[in-house]
Amino acid sequence: MRINPIARWVTMSAALTIFASGSVLAENFERGQELFEDQCGGCHYNFLSPNKDSKIKTMSALRERVVSWAAHTGSEWGNSEFDDVLYYLNKSFYHFTDKEL
Repeated sequence: MRINPIARWVTMSAALTIFASGSVLAENFERGQELFEDQCGGCHYNFLSPNKDSKIKTMSALRERVVSWAAHTGSEWGNSEFDDVLYYLNKSFYHFTDKEL
């Protein structure tokens, strides 16, 4: 049985995309952790155990909070820095399932 060259190309492209996206996410996690530890961790590291009384219930609420505190600290973060920190915080502490950032 011969495999269609186009089907082979599509399969290889899909596999490469999946592999590459996994490594990007790992870099984002590490970068988010580093940014958080450098800019936020001094004050907030001990307060990252969300509980039922937490006001942060969604990714958008988490983003609002991180953006607000970044302004207080004078951080000049762009969207990619915020996305990385949010990814780190969500994977490590919040575990929201919504995909919005």
